[in-house]
Amino acid sequence: MDTKSKNKRFAVPVLIVMIVSISLALLTMTDLYHKRENLQEDNYFQSPGFNRELETFADLVKKVHVDYADYTPGKLDEKTANELKKEHEDNLKSIQKDNAEEFSSRIRQATEDGNTDEVNRLKVEQKNSLQEQTAHEVDSWQERVKQAIADKDTAYEEQKNSLTLRSGSYRFYVTDKKNDRVYTNLGHYPSDDELNRHARFWINIPDTSPNPHGAVENISRTYQLNELSGIFYVPYSPDGYSQVHADALYYDSIRDRLIAEFVLLGGTLLILALCYWYLPASKALEVPLVAKSLALFRLIPLDIRMALLFVLGMIYLVMLASVRFFFLPVDGEHFFTLAFVSLFTAYLLLQFMEAWLMYNQPERFTQQWQKSICARQRVLLQESYANRGMFFKVSTLFILTVMFGISIVFAFVALFAGSGGLLILSFLYGMFYMVVVFPYTLRRLGLMNRIMHGASEMAGGNLNATIQKVQRGKLSDLAHSLNNITKGLKHAMEEQMKSERMKSELITNVSHDLKTPLTSIINYVNLLKQENLTPEERKSYVDVLDRKADRLRVLIDDLFDAAKMSSGAVELNIEQVNVASLLNQSIAEFSDKIEQSTLTFRVTTEQPKIVAPLDGKKTWRVFENLIGNALKYSMPNTRVLIHLAETQDEVILTFKNVSAYEIDFDAQELFERFKRADQSRHTEGSGLGLAIAKSIVELQGGKLSIDIDGDYFKVMVVFRKHA
Repeated sequence: MDTKSKNKRFAVPVLIVMIVSISLALLTMTDLYHKRENLQEDNYFQSPGFNRELETFADLVKKVHVDYADYTPGKLDEKTANELKKEHEDNLKSIQKDNAEEFSSRIRQATEDGNTDEVNRLKVEQKNSLQEQTAHEVDSWQERVKQAIADKDTAYEEQKNSLTLRSGSYRFYVTDKKNDRVYTNLGHYPSDDELNRHARFWINIPDTSPNPHGAVENISRTYQLNELSGIFYVPYSPDGYSQVHADALYYDSIRDRLIAEFVLLGGTLLILALCYWYLPASKALEVPLVAKSLALFRLIPLDIRMALLFVLGMIYLVMLASVRFFFLPVDGEHFFTLAFVSLFTAYLLLQFMEAWLMYNQPERFTQQWQKSICARQRVLLQESYANRGMFFKVSTLFILTVMFGISIVFAFVALFAGSGGLLILSFLYGMFYMVVVFPYTLRRLGLMNRIMHGASEMAGGNLNATIQKVQRGKLSDLAHSLNNITKGLKHAMEEQMKSERMKSELITNVSHDLKTPLTSIINYVNLLKQENLTPEERKSYVDVLDRKADRLRVLIDDLFDAAKMSSGAVELNIEQVNVASLLNQSIAEFSDKIEQSTLTFRVTTEQPKIVAPLDGKKTWRVFENLIGNALKYSMPNTRVLIHLAETQDEVILTFKNVSAYEIDFDAQELFERFKRADQSRHTEGSGLGLAIAKSIVELQGGKLSIDIDGDYFKVMVVFRKHA
């Protein structure tokens, strides 16, 4: 008892520790996955940032030492000077052309007009304009040359300074085969031993490895095109401040942190294992907090929970991937983040526990799905669509009514906007709705009211109430069905009265049939009590008692069998039975009684072996009852015809005889208990034989029917040949 209470007391703290451990483990695994590349040693030198720095430095070496090799500050190189000169010449030609086009038409017009002064004036103006534009272009060209020289000097200084700043982070030795020069900040080409001792990272240019990474491949391609080769490396100790070494140190710190995260992950997984050992899943479900939480979740429809699970699951994954957690120093943000993630973890863990329960107990899923919104809407849709005609009528009526409301709105809009066409359309649709749709709706409502009134009358017991219906429509069918219900109820009441009458007759017949032998037994027992009886008289009385007791036993056995047959509480031993052989055996059992009677039995079978799946003992009881009835109720000195035949699917047995008693009632009443053809009840029959026989035949999947034509009596038994 103490152990159980202790487990319950510590269950909630263990669950909280488990949830926090899961959250911490997931945060750790996510961070390790995103920074998995940083786990490699010297991972900075494989990073894109270092590749860009290395490519920039190699490009600076090429530009400063190769591209600017013969550059003289304050002077343009020949290529740039030629480009500016050509541009200047092109501009002068363009100025001359534009000047000629501007003044040629005006001078020509003045010449045609014979205005010599105007011609001279235009020529002077043209010359002055050309000189002015040419001078302006010369000044502009000189400015462009100066700007180009300044830009070139600035670019050179920037490239040179940038190379100088980076030279403390790199060592290089580059050979220019084209110009037979060496560019280096080393005293000599480094040997492999020196590289192993002093270099943290190095590359040879060109790189001959099978799969060089992007930056090395780009540098190798550029240097090969310029016939350059050599080596670059990063020393362990830089000269002064080095951003490369600072970044490498930062990357190393990340790697150290990731190793610590691996240790943290191992610790959280160990804690999780201990929690699971202490509180397995089956026990966790018994914790009151968990049970109550799951009960609250189950109040939400299953499909809503599934949608929420998907949405919150995606948010959870995005949050794990983007949240910032592993940084120093540890502060309140860490605890807030862990608590927030733990809430999501607790929710998802509860949902997974519920899913596990549904997996192990599928009936839970079925029950909860039946209460879901989708399932209920599906049922509503199926119920509403069960009668397609009614569904489409109601839908059409709804659409027409909505359109009527829209038409009223359009009518007001058209009235204020002055749109005559829209106003006419709205008016025409309103007239259609009021003349056709609205009266139709009123007729349907009137019929519905008549149906409700008629149904109320019927519920009150007035079975003569009828509902006046129209000729067509589903409501008319409903009215017709309700009218039929009243007819059915009246018929059922008549059948019930008939059943009550039959029960009375049954009780009377049972009482009479049981009382007759019982009275005889009592009387003869009293006679046996007399002391002056002779042995012959005493023997005679005992014989009578034996017959009456046997009669009473037969009645009670038949009544018991009839009760069992009607309830279906009978076990059948089905096997392949030769019906022809069983019939012949039954006739043989009655051979003495047949010989003592005046009846002639004619038995014919189409085949000596006719097989059907039957219970042999129960089927023999059927034959016994039918043969016994023929002996009891056939007219003396007549024939009893018994015919056995078979078809592909059935075995058919027919009994034909002439009744000794007038049958002035429905043949089906003979199947009722204690019903006899001898209504005076002078014979020894129990009235249960045909009822028992019919029950046995039907339990075996067959049929027993009676056909009466006057005094001609025919019984037909049909058995199935296939179970």
